Amino acid sequence: MASSKCVMPRLRGVVVAAFMGASLVIAVPSFAQGVPQLSVGHLTGEDRPVIDGKISEEVWSAEAAYSAFTQQEPSQGQPATERTDVWFFMDETNLYVAVVCYDTEPNSLVVSQSRRDANLGDTDSVQILLDTFNDGQNAFVFGTNPFGIEYDAQVMGEGQTGGGGFRGGGLNLAWDADWTVRASPSERGWEAEFAIPLRTLRYEPGQDRVWGVNVQRNIRRKNEQVFLAPVPRGYSLQRVSVAGKLNGLNLPSRRDLKFTPFVAGSFNDDKTLLTDTVDRGGDIGLDVKWGVRADLTLDLSVNTDFAQVEADEEQVNLTRFALFFPEKRSFFLENAQVFQLGQPREIDLFFSRRIGLAGGQPVDIIGAGRLSGKLGGNNVGFLNVQTDSAVDRRTGATISQANNFSVVRVQREVGRSNFGAMFVNRQGVGDLATADDYNRSLGLDLAWQATTNGKLFAFIARTDSPASKGGSDYAGRVYYNYANNLWSGNAGYSQVGEDFNPEVGFLPRRAYRKLQGRYALDYQPGRSTWLRRIAPHASFDATMNLQNELETSQGHWHFLDFRTNSGARFGYVINTEQDRPRQPFRVYSDVTGRTVTIPAGNYAWTQGMFEGNTDPSAPINASLRQRIGRFYDGDFLGWDATVGFRFGARLISEIGWDHSDIDLPGGSFTTDLIPIKVSYSFTSLANLQALIQYNKQRSTISSNIRLALLDRSNTGLFLVYNDRRDTSSFTREELLGRSFIIKYTRLLEL
Repeated sequence: MASSKCVMPRLRGVVVAAFMGASLVIAVPSFAQGVPQLSVGHLTGEDRPVIDGKISEEVWSAEAAYSAFTQQEPSQGQPATERTDVWFFMDETNLYVAVVCYDTEPNSLVVSQSRRDANLGDTDSVQILLDTFNDGQNAFVFGTNPFGIEYDAQVMGEGQTGGGGFRGGGLNLAWDADWTVRASPSERGWEAEFAIPLRTLRYEPGQDRVWGVNVQRNIRRKNEQVFLAPVPRGYSLQRVSVAGKLNGLNLPSRRDLKFTPFVAGSFNDDKTLLTDTVDRGGDIGLDVKWGVRADLTLDLSVNTDFAQVEADEEQVNLTRFALFFPEKRSFFLENAQVFQLGQPREIDLFFSRRIGLAGGQPVDIIGAGRLSGKLGGNNVGFLNVQTDSAVDRRTGATISQANNFSVVRVQREVGRSNFGAMFVNRQGVGDLATADDYNRSLGLDLAWQATTNGKLFAFIARTDSPASKGGSDYAGRVYYNYANNLWSGNAGYSQVGEDFNPEVGFLPRRAYRKLQGRYALDYQPGRSTWLRRIAPHASFDATMNLQNELETSQGHWHFLDFRTNSGARFGYVINTEQDRPRQPFRVYSDVTGRTVTIPAGNYAWTQGMFEGNTDPSAPINASLRQRIGRFYDGDFLGWDATVGFRFGARLISEIGWDHSDIDLPGGSFTTDLIPIKVSYSFTSLANLQALIQYNKQRSTISSNIRLALLDRSNTGLFLVYNDRRDTSSFTREELLGRSFIIKYTRLLEL
């Protein structure tokens, strides 16, 4: 432990120097000249469009449409091959947007998605970005396709929060807004109308305001992406700083108040219990959203319930570290980017799945509150959650005492850069908690836009626990990311102390130093009838202990990576790995009690992998990753295959097979994980989903069937059925448990 804490001051010095240097040289970069300048039309009296997906009212002809769209793919900088018209209007309460997507082959539209927030990359689609503070960093996104689905998201830090790269990390699809969209195919192609209430957005009120704006259209049969404000290749719509300007907005103060009550009933039959296997229950709760100001929102929740949340997809773990399962509960996901600090999935100071879950079992949330938005020119987030104690029904043992969780986040933006701090606290409360039952984390972070295309990320964090849990220690990271039209690369260094312990975060390992780097080429050859891009890339990371002894390393050498004009991809990869477990660890166990252990030692191995997929927008599509080579001191053969079927836009299904066949000196074993997904959409707001998973290692089949009849803002009626069965012996006792849940939520406004 002494070695851990004597090296951390050097890390602190490096990161603090980065903070101090940035504070001296940070400057607001100038935006590109000639960005599109748009004006919003104003509606008065009774002159309002009917939102029906048909651009036929005279109101839209009052202003000229904006039609100058530019390709990003396949021919960057060239005019779009199909015409797109877009109009913006507003009244005292709504922003209205109309889009006509002309198509010379209107019968060839690709409509492959029909669920709310479905991926818009494999369907004809339109997305509208609104930078409502005109800060070049943060925005709201609203999108749809010819089926008329609702797609909404929040963008923070141009999608680069936490050093997650230029293509993700800061896009929050869990944000579910209250708005209306209708779309329909037509003889012109297809068209869509949006009505976005101003109370749904956050902004600075006043007259003649300016917002950043961009529009992306995906012409899927050509695999062509076009933008109203050109976006360089290597970036996405989330590149907020290159957006155009929407001028002339008259924005009122926002004082909205929304109530979302729910009522739920459940039946649960757990056959693994010796007595009282059946549990029937009912519950009520309430969520409140108050627009304290136009730029600040207070969310309150009483008796929070997540019965309608989709089930986790199972994973096979062949490592000695914990797996990451993403958060899916909407209360924690809305504005989730505000509460990010650290290195995503490796050193997360706050990970909301630590709240309301213990040992894989749900823990009741008594109440929760969150205040987020802008205050005094800063991005702010305040979160407080109170959970109840929980008891294991099988053993009667307490699995969690009552806890109070608090998070405070403040961030200052300077141009396309930002810096901030976050504090996280868990405090045990109630009769079962002791006086020293606490854990606290404090972090400082920086995201400095060093050049137009390069960004530096840095953070330093400290955790404090009782002496019996290690006391205090530090972690930190410095990471640089760069991307242009031809290539991208990054490099980083991170370090975690031996007693660094963020109990409300995610940290799969401690006491290490890690170096990482990646380089990717994005080369588009001359015009080809089938080949669009050659994209070789390579990455390598090495993790050492605090005595600078190599512990693990991974190399990914993907020199053959080809992308076709249809969206298909294929290539071959060489993966090199090294691991030095200091203690034996169990790599496999099954329900019979059989285990396979890897002894302590130093291992190095290589695997070759074919990786490819067909056109993902096709009615029948497939992907395959096939691996062969060594694994520790044994042999490995495995594949991960998926086949998707689409019957029109309404019925979408997918079956996968993740198989591993491993032969080790300590024993041989196979794993099989087969997920089946089916989704049928009656309308864009009513759908039936099923997730059925077979796990050979656990000898189980689990089913999650979910019917959602939505109304507004992802509220409505939810019917959920869960089932889990033992496949080791097909007998009448094979049923391990089942549950049925009915939940209804309703959005009420004042």
